[in-house]
Amino acid sequence: MTKTMTEPEPRTTPRRSVLRGASGAVAACVVILLLAVLASQIFFQLQGYPGLGWPAVAGHAVAAVIAVLLQRAADRRAGVVSALACLAVLLDAAATLWLFWWS
Repeated sequence: MTKTMTEPEPRTTPRRSVLRGASGAVAACVVILLLAVLASQIFFQLQGYPGLGWPAVAGHAVAAVIAVLLQRAADRRAGVVSALACLAVLLDAAATLWLFWWS
């Protein structure tokens, strides 16, 4: 018997945490929300209605950029820095929803 038949192969890909995956999905949703707000603003402007307003679009754009940059940092780092960046993505999305949709 050879060595490969008796011993399992070591993992070549690193494990990803559930928190990192969830924050990545949330960051993607913030970007999709930005695109929806931008499309609705353009649509309503073309129809002659005020829409949500360009400051709201800019706020969503800033939130999306922050979420993507934080997620990038979370994906490239490990340990506590990664966990804090993931939590910051969730906090960014919660603040965006609170400021622009729920308040």
